[in-house]
Amino acid sequence: MEISRNTAKIDVVILAEYILHKLGEMSHLKLQKLIYMVEGYHLAYFGGASLINEDFQAWTHGPVCRKVFDILKDKSILYGDVRYTQNNSKTLPSDILHKSLSSEQIELIDEVLNLYKDESGVALESITHKQSPWINARKGLPYYAKCENVISKVEMREYFNTLFEQ
Repeated sequence: MEISRNTAKIDVVILAEYILHKLGEMSHLKLQKLIYMVEGYHLAYFGGASLINEDFQAWTHGPVCRKVFDILKDKSILYGDVRYTQNNSKTLPSDILHKSLSSEQIELIDEVLNLYKDESGVALESITHKQSPWINARKGLPYYAKCENVISKVEMREYFNTLFEQ
């Protein structure tokens, strides 16, 4: 699917805050997987355009955005819950998204969140473990092995394109 649209990028932290504000408290694991899913669908729908600048690493428990992990690591282990906390600017993440992104981008984000909102972090981990981008980034490694290999955004785009075709 090759669709040319105007797209903008946002900081992954704003995306994480938006997800937490919209869906409420969730495990750090679930948050990581939702960010990954949003980026994957965005890459596919918007012709390879990334929503965020950050990459994902192929960790044992699935794709992880290191920047989000580093911010939350002192607040939560991967299976611990995290919640949205308002920053000092009093600007809501949804306000930032509406100023920064197209309505089509926001609609896609919301559709992906609605699709996966009822899944647990463990269920989302299981889903990502069956996806070729994560599998290929870990090629040759045992399941339990530590890994920080970057997941290819080209492979993410190709994989998520197949989900649109279903």
